[in-house]
Amino acid sequence: MPTRPFYHLRQTAKSAVLVACGLTWLARWRLAGQASVLNYHGLFRDGTQTGVLDHTLHLPLSTFRAVCRHLAANYRVMPVAEMRRQLDAGHALPRNAVGITFDDGHGSNYQLAYPVLKELGLPATFFLATGFLDGTHPLWFQEVDAAFRARGRTTRQLFETLEHFKSLPDPQMRAEVAKLGPRPGGQAPVVTLPMTWDQAREMKASGLIDFGGHTHTHPILAQCTVEQQAEEIRKCRERITAELGSSPALFAYPNGQSADFTPDSQQLLAEHGFEAAFTMVCARLSAGSERFALPRYGNPTSVLEARATASGAFEMVKRLKGGGA
Repeated sequence: MPTRPFYHLRQTAKSAVLVACGLTWLARWRLAGQASVLNYHGLFRDGTQTGVLDHTLHLPLSTFRAVCRHLAANYRVMPVAEMRRQLDAGHALPRNAVGITFDDGHGSNYQLAYPVLKELGLPATFFLATGFLDGTHPLWFQEVDAAFRARGRTTRQLFETLEHFKSLPDPQMRAEVAKLGPRPGGQAPVVTLPMTWDQAREMKASGLIDFGGHTHTHPILAQCTVEQQAEEIRKCRERITAELGSSPALFAYPNGQSADFTPDSQQLLAEHGFEAAFTMVCARLSAGSERFALPRYGNPTSVLEARATASGAFEMVKRLKGGGA
């Protein structure tokens, strides 16, 4: 699999072809009643450096604004909770429905994304790793990034190590991260800082932003014991309820591929009061989507990629290759 920067370059090139040949228009017509849910992590101001090796998690503000303007002009941007309610009721989703989500709870979600969403009146859902907001549990992959930067390692080396760490049982992975040593001294890069609970409360009060769970310490649930999974889910739900005044209905799995959660994960979410959960498995949201394995697309890094993704053009290509209608 190509590294993430090359993956997005390839996706943008594919997207340009799909837009130019008109497949985005055809997909919007043929795939009515379905939706694309787009997912982001963080943003950064144009003209500044992210200060991290894995800059693919952080999109330039100008790109995010351009994508949002395109969505506002051409799509019906809906809260993902409302999408799920309509599907549960047996209703088809409105034509050109799109959802916007963010994972982890970065400060840039409030400082940069929220003003754009508010300006354009676009709803979004933010999935929070509650220990990150509490300041008690830094995101482990950011700790690895900081250690590698301090040692002069490359982005490719970081990605290779992160993929290896994700394959380890969670206690072993945490031990490997601890071996890298404490975070280097000095100011942490701005893009790695969490939002505050006060900021989350302000966004919630706007009526535009909803919040969901993303575990407490951001482990890959499939690499945890059932007991640890239950604690991660319980603690996350309790912290959001305590800070925001209402219990979250939605959840998003860390990393989010099909191997990153288990039937136990899904059962525990239901037992702890969650009503649905999102993955990072790329597909359209439709009546056939499994409630605790709902699909999402990773962050489009250009307007072209957003057009191809939101329209369903990538799904049309899969259908054509597979001989489907």
